[in-house]
Amino acid sequence: MGSPGQILQAHRDSLLLWTKPNPAPLLRWLRDDGVLSHVQYLSLLERSPSNAVAAALEAVRGREEASRGFLEVLREVQGYYCEELQAWAERHCGGAVPDRTAEPTPVCEEEKKKEKGSFAKIFKSKCKGFKVPQEKKGAIPDSKLKPRLSVKQSNLRVPLMAHKKTLLNQTERLTSHSEGGGMVSNSHSHIEIRYTDLFVTEDNEEFESSQHEYFSLASRRARIYAHQDCQRIQPCHLLSKQRATGCPPKRVKVKGIAGIGKSVAMQRIVYEWALGKTMRDFVCVFDLRFRELNLVTGPVSLSGLLGSRFRYLAPVLPQLLGSTGSLLFILDGLDEFKHRLDWDAPDRAIGVDSEVPVSELVVALVKGSLLPEVSVILTSRPSTDAPKRFFQRCCVVLGFEEAQVEEYTSKFFKDTQVASRVYGYIVGNDSLFVLSFIPLYCYIICTALAEFFTGGRENGHGGEGGDRDGSQSLELNPPRTVSEVYYCYLYTAIKHHALRGTSNSSVSKSEVFSIVRAQLTSLGKLAYENLLRSKIMFDRADLESFGLEPREVRSTFLSQILVPVEEEKVEMFAFFHLTVQEHLAALYCAVNLSSPEHILGGLEFWCFGQPLPSAAPPLLLAPDFRSDQTRVENLQMFTRFFMGLVRARLGNQLTGMEPVPLDKEDLLSQLGVWFKTQFKGRELSNQTALNLLHCLTELHTEEVAKAVAPEIKSLNLFKMKLSVVDCAALYYVLQFSPHRLEELNLGYSNIGNRGLRRLGPILHRCESLYLRYNCLDRDAAILESAILKSGDCQVKKLFMCGNSLGSEGVRELWLALEENSTVEELYLDITGITEGGTENMVNCLSKNSTLKTLTLVGNEIGEAGKDRLRELRRLRPGLRVIGNFVDDLGLLQAYLDWVEELRADRDQMDSVRNVDALQSVLKGLRVAGAHGEGQNAQKAKELETKILQLLETPT
Repeated sequence: MGSPGQILQAHRDSLLLWTKPNPAPLLRWLRDDGVLSHVQYLSLLERSPSNAVAAALEAVRGREEASRGFLEVLREVQGYYCEELQAWAERHCGGAVPDRTAEPTPVCEEEKKKEKGSFAKIFKSKCKGFKVPQEKKGAIPDSKLKPRLSVKQSNLRVPLMAHKKTLLNQTERLTSHSEGGGMVSNSHSHIEIRYTDLFVTEDNEEFESSQHEYFSLASRRARIYAHQDCQRIQPCHLLSKQRATGCPPKRVKVKGIAGIGKSVAMQRIVYEWALGKTMRDFVCVFDLRFRELNLVTGPVSLSGLLGSRFRYLAPVLPQLLGSTGSLLFILDGLDEFKHRLDWDAPDRAIGVDSEVPVSELVVALVKGSLLPEVSVILTSRPSTDAPKRFFQRCCVVLGFEEAQVEEYTSKFFKDTQVASRVYGYIVGNDSLFVLSFIPLYCYIICTALAEFFTGGRENGHGGEGGDRDGSQSLELNPPRTVSEVYYCYLYTAIKHHALRGTSNSSVSKSEVFSIVRAQLTSLGKLAYENLLRSKIMFDRADLESFGLEPREVRSTFLSQILVPVEEEKVEMFAFFHLTVQEHLAALYCAVNLSSPEHILGGLEFWCFGQPLPSAAPPLLLAPDFRSDQTRVENLQMFTRFFMGLVRARLGNQLTGMEPVPLDKEDLLSQLGVWFKTQFKGRELSNQTALNLLHCLTELHTEEVAKAVAPEIKSLNLFKMKLSVVDCAALYYVLQFSPHRLEELNLGYSNIGNRGLRRLGPILHRCESLYLRYNCLDRDAAILESAILKSGDCQVKKLFMCGNSLGSEGVRELWLALEENSTVEELYLDITGITEGGTENMVNCLSKNSTLKTLTLVGNEIGEAGKDRLRELRRLRPGLRVIGNFVDDLGLLQAYLDWVEELRADRDQMDSVRNVDALQSVLKGLRVAGAHGEGQNAQKAKELETKILQLLETPT
């Protein structure tokens, strides 16, 4: 028979022929068994199927142990291949495979009682826990166990293997929107190469947000990520055991904004299951997308639905559905479902053969009134949610963390030096850095930057020969703002389309835009009018009504922008991300509004919902538009894109698109007046004020910013969760102000040290500076100390309460106050000061003559610290020092009001919990209460009671 190596070489050509249709299982199991290294495995995925297996055979040639491992793997994965290979494996690999049977992992008694179906014993190992348990010495890892079907169930083997092979073909590649929205064949699209893990955590949110979903996500990340208040979950562990019960959840909800990676995570789960590498306690996984369910008309039964969707399983569906404890349903994209779901409708008896409306079928499956023993994972955007009471685990996808952004960048670019340069550029740019945490944004950023970092401008894929349009700024410099990133992404797409089939790479930008002007205008009109209607899905008739040929969606550059959602009966279309629709809508308006008056009228409409004047151009309103169809909150990203594209138009970056040129000086002058009026004479909400600052940043014109900045006398962004991009927008505008800022209130904004550093150059001009509960630490105290020492410091009131400054940080503040001559009030409640933090306090503050109020309540400064406070009072009789809560009635009332705020505001409560502020207050009250009487003591007792009640209230 020969050695393993001789067997493989003798049958090499046959093995290549048999494995060519689907080499993935063989290659992956070779890697996991150590026959191939991870580097070898990834390199093989870049080859054609036959070349990949040939290279794998070559890798083990001359290595008998590796050849033996190759034969063992062939025996394990034979079911994925043709009958010829299976017969061959039985003849040549029969004695080579060790017994991989392992004892099943113990499961909880509750689960044992539920396992009544015939498939409960199919698998020899059970689902891993939330934290994967350590394997017993000598045991075979779960990833290497191959489920075995009993003789009674052997008729399932062929249809289930057909199911797995089908799923592998459907899920092994990631969609690349740069190649027409299809499943492309370039190597970097393979899921094993491109997939990057996500930041997924338990979701405890109860409130609803009216913000644009990107800004809601930014707020959520700012709160959770800065607090590190999360339990990270790998997508493959969504159904792992819960700590509280020790049992896996049956219903799991996963929510996240568009482009955050929900569907890709589900694709990865299905791919891994089909390979036999994860969630092995499930005999069968049914992945259903709500886009597909939209096509179901009339009543349908579950068995009928599954039989039509998975035809090769139809003969065995009754047997599968009779053992529901081993089935997993993945319902992906609830937000795309067109039918209303009645979660409060009374349950009624529904069986797998009961024909009901598809919406009722979905509700019954999620609630558990239909097949309660099956496991269900439901994904949705936050705007379309299912009640939490039906789920045992609720998770939220927050995108990438910084390490994953670097990993994604390294996977996107083959050249490691290019990847390093691109990642360095992203990290160094606040706007791009924050965007990159959303996977789809990261893809767009990498696509846009590729033109500037991969030599594209030399080989004709990015720059202009001779700069015939005078547009060097964007050609020579990589994009800095969000608008510029999307502009570069769009231009990359349309330029590749316009130059397709030609060797001329020196076509000017204006010529490129001229070629695609008609199609881009139609696409932009479709995007804008439907953005006003909050519509994101389009059918063939929709496209045709805007002059778009559906076939062009596939055959022209439009496929770069639109993703066809192709199903069996109906073809639907959608922009592959909401922000792409917003950007194209903004482009349509930016190039077609022909006068400053029209642009200002548009801004009034988009930013404030103001009725348009009768002379407004018709393009600003969609036909049959109703004002209640649009919320201004939903147009914030659109307005930022619009201002960035106005800048591009004024910089001659859209020549070839615009029907008539704009008078640059006149427009900038009128924009300056308009923005100045908003800050001077209009009562602005926090969110609106922030959006206007972002609009000014995207416009990025010093002339306008200088006109507006002096009118911003104070800025109150209290409890607005601010990212570093928001801080950058604040800095960009306020840097042009020639005078002091009366008040900058950033309380409970979670800006962190990075945000504070971004604002650093302007903080010395803030007369009243509120930085309470901002996840700041010692480094922030050192930065603030430098500000207080500066000769042009104008800070009079400084609020640093609820930040973990610590004793070392506070000692730096005392040193700064020794030199400072402006600060009159300093609030350091609950900042982690211990006795060591008071060591230099008396020496420094006794030399200060301007400080009038100092609060230190909620800190454990010890007896020595209290002695130093008394000494400070003696040396500075004009300084009001509040070290105990009972010292000041006004302070007690302020804390009572604060507790009421916490009761009503979950965001604020999260910030307070992060530093154990309530416990710190309780400690301070109890110490002070032992020595106080009268009205102050009574008020202190009231505060203590309310805090205890708040702590006992369920979250």
